[in-house]
Amino acid sequence: MTTHDEQLHTRLFDNVTDPFAIYDREFRILKVNKALMELFHLPDEQLTGRFCYEVFYGRTSACEECHVKEVFQTGQPRMLEKPFPLPGGSERIFEVHSYPIKDSEGITVQAVEHVRDITKRKRAEEKLRESEEKYRSLMDHIGVGVSLISPNMEILTLNKQMKDWFPEINPKNRPLCYRSFNDPPREEVCSYCPTIKTLQDGNVHEAITDTPAGNEIRNYRIISSPIKDKEGKIVAAIESVEDITERKRAQELLRETKERFRQAFESASIGMCLVDTEGRLMKVNNQMCEIFGYSQEELEGMTVNDITHPDYLDVSPRFIQRASSGEISHAEFEKQYYHKKGHIVWGQVTSSLVRDVNGAPLYFISHVKDITERKSLEDQLQASKEFSENIINSITDNLTVVDPRTHEIVQANDAFYSRVGLGPSAVVGKRCYEIMHDRPTPCGESGIRCPMEETLRTKGPAMSDNVYPNAAGEERLLEVATYPLLDSQGEISSIIRLERDVTEKRQIEEALAFRSKELQKTQHQLETLFDISRQVSAIDSLPEVVHFVQEIGREIFAESELLFFLLDGERQQFLNLEECKFTVVAPLLRCLQELEQSGSIPDFVQYLQDVSEPRLISSEYTNDIPTFLRLISKSYSRWFGFPIATPHQCIGYFLLGSTISQDYSREDLHFFHNLFSQVAGDIHHLVRHETEISLLRQEVAKRTSHGEIIGQSDEMQKIYELIDLVSSSDATVLIAGENGTGKELVARAIHQESHRGSGPFIVANCSAYSSTLLESELFGHEKGAFTGAIKLKKGRIERAKGGTLFLDEIGDIAPATQVLLLRFLQDHCFERVGGEMTLEADVRVVAATNRDLYREVEAGRFRDDLYYRLNVIAIHLPSLRERKEDIPLLCKHFLNKYNLKEGKEIRSFSSDAMQALMDHDWRGNVRQLENAVSHAVIIAQGEVVERRHLPQFLKEAALAHPSTSLAENERRLILGVLQECNWNKHEASRRLKISRSTLYSKIRRYGLKKGATFV
Repeated sequence: MTTHDEQLHTRLFDNVTDPFAIYDREFRILKVNKALMELFHLPDEQLTGRFCYEVFYGRTSACEECHVKEVFQTGQPRMLEKPFPLPGGSERIFEVHSYPIKDSEGITVQAVEHVRDITKRKRAEEKLRESEEKYRSLMDHIGVGVSLISPNMEILTLNKQMKDWFPEINPKNRPLCYRSFNDPPREEVCSYCPTIKTLQDGNVHEAITDTPAGNEIRNYRIISSPIKDKEGKIVAAIESVEDITERKRAQELLRETKERFRQAFESASIGMCLVDTEGRLMKVNNQMCEIFGYSQEELEGMTVNDITHPDYLDVSPRFIQRASSGEISHAEFEKQYYHKKGHIVWGQVTSSLVRDVNGAPLYFISHVKDITERKSLEDQLQASKEFSENIINSITDNLTVVDPRTHEIVQANDAFYSRVGLGPSAVVGKRCYEIMHDRPTPCGESGIRCPMEETLRTKGPAMSDNVYPNAAGEERLLEVATYPLLDSQGEISSIIRLERDVTEKRQIEEALAFRSKELQKTQHQLETLFDISRQVSAIDSLPEVVHFVQEIGREIFAESELLFFLLDGERQQFLNLEECKFTVVAPLLRCLQELEQSGSIPDFVQYLQDVSEPRLISSEYTNDIPTFLRLISKSYSRWFGFPIATPHQCIGYFLLGSTISQDYSREDLHFFHNLFSQVAGDIHHLVRHETEISLLRQEVAKRTSHGEIIGQSDEMQKIYELIDLVSSSDATVLIAGENGTGKELVARAIHQESHRGSGPFIVANCSAYSSTLLESELFGHEKGAFTGAIKLKKGRIERAKGGTLFLDEIGDIAPATQVLLLRFLQDHCFERVGGEMTLEADVRVVAATNRDLYREVEAGRFRDDLYYRLNVIAIHLPSLRERKEDIPLLCKHFLNKYNLKEGKEIRSFSSDAMQALMDHDWRGNVRQLENAVSHAVIIAQGEVVERRHLPQFLKEAALAHPSTSLAENERRLILGVLQECNWNKHEASRRLKISRSTLYSKIRRYGLKKGATFV
């Protein structure tokens, strides 16, 4: 392009009347014309080089829906209409066109924006729309049916009236009028149709038709007018249709009026008469005669005053005089008449003067209605009103009736007058807020809640409590209720306002509420005690119960030490609770040592054996404190204590002390005292259990248990040694063995002996879950990870952090879960299901299985890398068949356990019963043995379990193997009892009910010695 062409384009660009602008791809203004600068009142230097969104919209970045951006993206023109604020506060509507400027390769490098002001057009369109709307509204409300008919007799439009008459017609389909407006439809134009004539000659034509409409004939007046274009050509016809059925009927009725008037006059239900200007009755109807008891001949010729009561003789003459003079033309009044029989008749008279064409008075038409009964009712109503006022004044509540529009008091009762100390003249007609609050403005404007305003708004009752002064100036709490009175239109005409003095009532309610709150608090404490008692009952370990109570105590009494002085089963010495936490053992041992040094333990024990009432003593109690209590409480500035007692005996003493000065509330002391009353029985049972277990351990010289594992066989001794060795390491352990051999007990023993013993021990049974659920159970899931995951859940790995995770039945996990578990064992990292964050957990893994995992690996059902990760240290638990010498010890342990549970005191097994237990193969191992002992304890009623008390499968097995000799049975029985008694021959002879000499001879006969087996 030459320089001359460029100059020409520039002049054209600058002088075009519409605003133009050119942008680059970064929306920077490259060039604008004069029209754009004038539009925004900005010079070229304040526009060129700046971003369009910065100049025109005051933004710091491009608009979300920028049409210029679309031009650059699509390479296609764009157009939109939008309002745009201009400097000075005005707003214009622009039609904005954006076009691409492309290079030789067709790439859009610039964009041209052309702005056209269409404000006037838009406003004209809006005015046209409004005009059309007004025209349409006018046509819809004109009162007649209007339709627009084309030269082809097609219906172009209908107004609302026509649509109501012909709802099935849709003008959009351009139906033919003679088909659509007739039922049945016609096939040609109606013969009387004025519209066809109008379309032919351009004149206004009219027709009246009789058209069937349902079960009647309707009369319509049709007027058709032409619509012409600028050249005078007829383009359509407006057809207006008026239903004149009623008008024609009115004309017909008008013809019948005289006859009907005559008939109406004669048969009217009220008295009617014609009276001349002298007051003489010219004509009367039958009802007139009925009212006054005269015949028609008697009344006609009489004057009105001939039958009027003396007190009303001037009423009718005065009306006749005023009407004749032109002062009035009609009147309504009530007056008394005399019946022919002499009694009084009340009449309501409506009388009008009839003049001739010249305006001269002719006669009066009067209607007389007998209102004697109504007057009687009015008298009764007045009496009822007076009665109602007496009732209102007898209401003890303060009552007012208020006009809601003016806030004026319309009526009040005596109780209200007494409350405000004013009389009716000082109250009625005054504004309610002036009388009640002595304020110049309504309550709502003064910030006071007013129930009347709420009733006015909702048209329903409202209630509130407010403080008002009484006549003596005392403030009283009043319960205010408001009720609306509605008129016939459903609007509120007045509001009834009732006040009731509830000052004393509220005081009583507040006192009752306080008592109720105290009762609720007591109920809550009882529910808490019940819940705690229930939880304690579910705990089968004395240390766990002590720890549980300690946690409750520390929640209530912060920074305090709790001391549990529990007597052993013989109630002769205190338990040292050595298996409890340091926070329990340390203060207890310190106090026991001080008591022992001072020689006060016997006194303390004797005190607990003799105490009859578990009385609570605190640091505030200074009289007659026992010496032992002074010793154990001397290191605490504040303390309290009480005996721990069951209904039958005292089992110990509890003391809580704090080295800092703090107050113990009476409620907290009472709660804690009741707490021990609830759990004392459970503690007593657990103490007996712990004592018997301790005695059993002392009786057995050889190591007979490890934690909760019971057994003294060589195989179990090896297991105990392995547990001790493994516990000092964090290595993964794989425990193998049949079901019921105690794999979980071994895992728990490893955990408790390790440095992780104070951490959590979490169990996951891998065979109890599907593969997807097991993944969620182990690793947890995020909220929304799957259907039903309504909140975040921590997995068992995460919950076992700092402790041990026991994976039972590890051989049952799915291959996909094996991969995830392998990864965790490698680096102790994992992700929750549905999560993206990698978490780390310091967890020791102990796994267990009843399968041969090596064969599972060979079969391809278990990953070999996971197997070697798990099988760092292997422990194989022997079946009960392989260690039958442990059966008597296990039976004794389970016997003690279920004695406690069932509340029985069974001492031993008979020789036959023990022999049956020893002879069985126990495919269910220790778990099956425990169930058998539990069954026997439940069935047995004496002190010895007999063969008949055992489960059926044991009795059947004993009958199936009768070949065992009597001598062998005797040998097994004696050996079993000796092992139970830890070879204490005196105790064994007592249990066997034989002399010690007989026992010694049998020991020699059978060659029995310590370590001997049953086989």
